[in-house]
Amino acid sequence: MPSIFILGNLLGRALISYALVWFVCLLASGLNWRLAFKRSGRWVSVLAVIALTLLGIGAAVVRKGGL
Repeated sequence: MPSIFILGNLLGRALISYALVWFVCLLASGLNWRLAFKRSGRWVSVLAVIALTLLGIGAAVVRKGGL
């Protein structure tokens, strides 16, 4: 499996995880997108992005046996 495929897969999962966290921050900030971007940069949000990314990778490995 080429390393660019693995890197792209990880980057894509992280991007989707960030979008999910940003959307939750958007809803929590009363649909103020600027405040949502500020909140999504906090350490708790970054930790949530990392956790969601790792959970997505774990689910893919368990379900399909690989990335």
